Amino acid sequence: MNTAFTKMFDVDHPVIGAPMFLVSGPALVAAVSNAGGLGTLPSLNGLAAEDFVAMLDEIERLTDRPYGVNLVLKDNPRLEADLAACFDHRVALIITSLGDPAPVVEAAHARGIKVFCDVTSMRHARKAAAGGADGLIAVCVGAGGHAGLLSPAVLVPWLADSFDLPVAMAGGVADGRGLAAALALGASAAYVGTRLVASRESIAPDAFKQLVVDVDAEQVEYTPEVTGVHCNFLKPSLEAFRRGEVGADQRYVKIWSAGQTVALVHEETPAGVIVEQMARDARRCLAGLMGEEADA
Repeated sequence: MNTAFTKMFDVDHPVIGAPMFLVSGPALVAAVSNAGGLGTLPSLNGLAAEDFVAMLDEIERLTDRPYGVNLVLKDNPRLEADLAACFDHRVALIITSLGDPAPVVEAAHARGIKVFCDVTSMRHARKAAAGGADGLIAVCVGAGGHAGLLSPAVLVPWLADSFDLPVAMAGGVADGRGLAAALALGASAAYVGTRLVASRESIAPDAFKQLVVDVDAEQVEYTPEVTGVHCNFLKPSLEAFRRGEVGADQRYVKIWSAGQTVALVHEETPAGVIVEQMARDARRCLAGLMGEEADA
């Protein structure tokens, strides 16, 4: 499956392992990249700047494949230091969230690094494109984290038609069918988060992994009460917060975010197996729709 994304980063599969707070660690990032996708790390998973650098060092010990880093732009006192750390390592992709990406784009491009931007609307996409982004991540309704309100069946083709940029679809991809759907809608890659929470390499607590396996899509609630911005959370952890069993200082650790694809997650699986099976099943799905047989 050659797409603009796979060609841009010289990877085998159009799959990005989403950068998940306190879930994506070096082992998960490397496992996704080693399987032929592109793993990504949130810089803030290194709870101090030196921890982030150590995580980058560990990723580069575990893989020689391309990988990426997510940087939150707004109200991030570590932005400059974390960006410098990216420049000191083999980071191939920077994903920006919340803020004007233009200064980061300019600095990254000077070092040959690509920048994709999270967008939930056409307004955000226009700002990212004007800032020089190399790609857009369409964060659609039902995605884990700070999801948007637009259906992937609308936002993805709308962005693909409006900009000459690769689009990655976030929200609704947990298996090969979701990846095939993303490509059919005009995406160049799928952004996979929730399915990878329940991976062997995930640093999520075991109780979080098990909850992702056990619950269904109706146990995902979209609410601003935890972070001040609407975000998808798993109801059992939200209810503990509402009962006062989770303090405000623990809300980012004990209130667990996931997307509606929890309905499609049935077991904990190695991340490499998830990525490879997703790509294989997507090829079969697309070939079947065309009345053809896919290569194994």
